[in-house]
Amino acid sequence: MTFIDLLVANLLAFYLTYLLAFDPAFYLAYLLACLLAFYLTYLLADVLAYLLAFYLAFYLAYLLAYYLANLLRFYLAYLVAVYLIFYLAFYLAYLRAFYLAYLLAFYLVYLLAFYLAYLLAFYLPVEVQQCTLSWGGPRLRSSGAHCAGQIPG
Repeated sequence: MTFIDLLVANLLAFYLTYLLAFDPAFYLAYLLACLLAFYLTYLLADVLAYLLAFYLAFYLAYLLAYYLANLLRFYLAYLVAVYLIFYLAFYLAYLRAFYLAYLLAFYLVYLLAFYLAYLLAFYLPVEVQQCTLSWGGPRLRSSGAHCAGQIPG
């Protein structure tokens, strides 16, 4: 064997082992790492983003729509029923009692005073008798006009 044959055999052995052992292992590891990283990040990110968006949208929409509708319906009905009925009943009863008492007191007193003055002015005429000043003061006497049995003169 010559030197050139030995050199060619060594180079062939080196490069064959390099090409068959190192490069395929390197490229296989590189491809596996790249593909694994790509697909894991893509799938995990995509699936997680999809699931997160789905569940957030679903539960937020469901919880907001359902519970807000129920709570608003309940509290709106409750507040309307309680406060409207309370204020209507309270203020209607209060205002009715107030105005009834006011009207009764004002008009009853007014009518009583008016008719009492009317009775005193027209049915019980009283005139002041002119007299000298004395310790007794002026005297009142009835005109007697209300008495049908007395004829003046």
